[in-house]
Amino acid sequence: MTGWQPTTAAERALLAAVEADDREGFLTELAAGPLLLPVSPEAAAGQAPMAWPTAHHEGVTHVLAYTSPAAIAAGVPGRSVSYRVMGLVDVAVEWPDDEWMLAVDAGLPIAIRLTADELRALAAPVEEAERPLREAIVRQDSNALMAALLRAELVLPVDPEGAETRDLSDPDFPWWVVPDEQGRANLPVFTSEARLRQALGERDLVVVNSLQLTDHWPDLSWQLLLNPETPLMAALPGEALLTLRDWLGELRQVINDAAEQERLRRDANRFADPSSVGVPVPRPAADLAADDEPDPTAPLLLQLAIPHRYLTSYLDDGYDRAAGLVHAWHGPGRDTPIRLYRRLGLLGEGSPFDESDEWVAVLRWPPGEETPEEWGRGQPRMESIVVPDGTELHCLHADGRDELLARFDAAGRRWSPA
Repeated sequence: MTGWQPTTAAERALLAAVEADDREGFLTELAAGPLLLPVSPEAAAGQAPMAWPTAHHEGVTHVLAYTSPAAIAAGVPGRSVSYRVMGLVDVAVEWPDDEWMLAVDAGLPIAIRLTADELRALAAPVEEAERPLREAIVRQDSNALMAALLRAELVLPVDPEGAETRDLSDPDFPWWVVPDEQGRANLPVFTSEARLRQALGERDLVVVNSLQLTDHWPDLSWQLLLNPETPLMAALPGEALLTLRDWLGELRQVINDAAEQERLRRDANRFADPSSVGVPVPRPAADLAADDEPDPTAPLLLQLAIPHRYLTSYLDDGYDRAAGLVHAWHGPGRDTPIRLYRRLGLLGEGSPFDESDEWVAVLRWPPGEETPEEWGRGQPRMESIVVPDGTELHCLHADGRDELLARFDAAGRRWSPA
């Protein structure tokens, strides 16, 4: 269509991908941006149910969507059109008919048509990442909601008229606050840049984690408004941030105290590199007690013990390397620190582990397609690895408890509290 020009950063990226014949880049940008669906004024105002905007082409029903108001004006010239803003994943979740297709920006240079299967495949990664949050909101489960927030990347819009600082600890940080109908202050917080763009369009923002937000929440009288103007909308009173802060604070204090005790006790080893920690050769399998045998019903999971002094590097700094004896997890209730040490032969002069340890941290993950078949079978193997995505960090206690502490998010290179 002559005369059309992109008006948003997303449309400029889509056009650049078209010109470069980069379909993968085009689809990635499309999945991250908002979609505007023409609806009645009543539906746009939330006063009536939304009817899917459809048109027929080549005998197939198409749902119409656009990437900006200017795209609607170019695609439907001469008409005033109300619209509802949705994320592509929301369209996929609510998709009405498997025989229909999605038509985005019909008639424009960035137009694309997607089948229902293509739409779901494109939305699947985002849908999977948002599932805990979506389920918590549907169930109205405040504990599950806060647990999902602990794992989420949080995006804050900032006041464009405020100070330039982007440091939450700065008293001049430009919090963007909006009042509700009762005049209460609400602080919008989004779980992704795509959700922010869906609600607010192009806007300056800052990305933080839950620890930063809870540590610097400005006023307990303010309400946290999560993903406003989207299907993943929820509200939490400021006091709920205290619960989040307490959860994080208790975990951080336990870990820091334990790490400091280990540092003092093994001061001579404190400068060792995690990838060069030496461990004695494990005992032969014949020396193991009968109750040390693995649970035959347990799934095959690989495990690796972490020296205490490195635990804070994982949780605080997003450390993603590990070295040591990779071995098979023996199943629930089968291990304590001392039993694990003796089975693997981790005790001895120069070892970072000790018989008196009240707990030990372990990494645990399922074998992947590229994992050598011999890993987890037979004798433990000394290996140096990059931590796989989804790896769990557990704490094995002397009393037999197996406590899940965090999971690794490889894309964000961070450990999310469990």
